[in-house]
Amino acid sequence: IVNSNGTALTQKSETKLCLIIPKIFESKGFMELCFPYKKPIKIALNREFRTTQSRGVICHSKVCGDRVEGIDCGDEVADWLCDALSISGLRLLQQNPENPRIAKIRSLNHTISLSNQDQILLINKNSVRWLAEKVPDWSNLPEITNVDKIDGVVDRFRGNLIIETSDVLEELQWDEILIGNVKLKVNGPCTR
Repeated sequence: IVNSNGTALTQKSETKLCLIIPKIFESKGFMELCFPYKKPIKIALNREFRTTQSRGVICHSKVCGDRVEGIDCGDEVADWLCDALSISGLRLLQQNPENPRIAKIRSLNHTISLSNQDQILLINKNSVRWLAEKVPDWSNLPEITNVDKIDGVVDRFRGNLIIETSDVLEELQWDEILIGNVKLKVNGPCTR
């Protein structure tokens, strides 16, 4: 979602973004956006980028400092977003699959979608516990128990794979992670 200047909206600046719930129906070829007290809206997933180019609805924006190219998803969803978020001039872009975003950290030499560095951010609770002890401001957090305090600090890092190992910072030594039959390659620490 971008504003009238082409700047991507973030939940940090527009907190109501968290109320938009996307539901992807891949087999049916559409995504549905839901928002409290609004009728859901459907958006086609498989837009033809080559045919779209001739109609001039290609947009450019920046996400986390990287330039991205996208296809404007049309006026209907734009109006829906403007109404839901009470912001005029919004547009929904679908990332151009032929122009993948390259990570800002060029040494990683891999493409990513619209995320900071990688698709998965692993957080080790034991490492967070160690870090929280090193940061004086975090020792006086208002949470009631130490468990709640650590969970609160873990949430601040916005990871999507939370683990707990016996050794602090053990995850920095890993080259890969095996979950069942799925092998994940470790690309390095997150600079966030």
